[in-house]
Amino acid sequence: MKVAVIGLAGVGRAHVDRWANNPDAELVSVCDIVPQITDDFASQYSVKGYTSTEEMLDTEDLTAISICTPPKIHLALTRAAAERGIHVLCEKPMASTVSDCQEMIDVCKLAGVVLQIGHKKRFIPPLLRLKELTEGEFGPIQYMVHRYPHPGMSNKDWFWAEDDGGGPILENAVHAADILGFLMGDVERVYAEGGTYFAPHRKPQIDCAVFTLRFKSGAVGVVNAGMVSVGGFSFEDFYVANENGVAEVTGGFDRVDTLHYSFRNDPDTLNEENYPDFDSFRAEIEHFIKCIQTGSEPRASGEAGMKAVAICRAVKRSAEIGEPVML
Repeated sequence: MKVAVIGLAGVGRAHVDRWANNPDAELVSVCDIVPQITDDFASQYSVKGYTSTEEMLDTEDLTAISICTPPKIHLALTRAAAERGIHVLCEKPMASTVSDCQEMIDVCKLAGVVLQIGHKKRFIPPLLRLKELTEGEFGPIQYMVHRYPHPGMSNKDWFWAEDDGGGPILENAVHAADILGFLMGDVERVYAEGGTYFAPHRKPQIDCAVFTLRFKSGAVGVVNAGMVSVGGFSFEDFYVANENGVAEVTGGFDRVDTLHYSFRNDPDTLNEENYPDFDSFRAEIEHFIKCIQTGSEPRASGEAGMKAVAICRAVKRSAEIGEPVML
């Protein structure tokens, strides 16, 4: 299958590299609005470069694209691809608004193309193993604490714009919202406290928040997220508990690799499983290809991506009004 990547300055670099090295696909073109960036990638990977998405989609015989632009234009790009019968792998957050997310789902369903969202945590082995345990002998999660402190500070204006990236709570913490939904099901209520402590020049956009989630199952979760950390503290972790046991997943930021768990009927036994050097970008692209080939629903579906955006928008709204928000 012939593929292309739109948006090259950020996470698009990873998509270009993984597509170029996938034996089941042929990277034929790249697109970015900055000519020098486009030229550099086109030269490095020996592909055609474009600065116009419309021109690329009309010229190349594409099976699929990766959309790696700021989220404000995800809907327009998804619609343009779907109307041409091109499958879409769209980076997170799925869109800036829930309504845009729904339109993306609708246009892809109408066109009969696959829509997958770049929630790569759904492919990370210790988190998949935790989900397997919770669906088996461990049982459903009843209590979750997730620390997700971003070790950096974005200088991109689109990242902080409320109608685009939506700041760290939408652009980054959408990963936290999605993976907790993946592990624990749908959320019914959110309460958040947040502020602008580390990037005061970006007010009124908040740069961090602590929020609680009440799930429809009755379970509860707490998330600490935002641009609050530095490179020397590049980590994230998950602590979960229920009536049968406790577990934790730990590792580097966006690359957790270790699972520990114990059962309450054998509290002195600590089980450890390690999954080093896993490439989640490669895994999500391989999954996307299989979904195109088989017509199956992606693990990171458009519906899942929309739910994650809704949670993040509820977090921001709750932090603004100081009250819980129902979903």
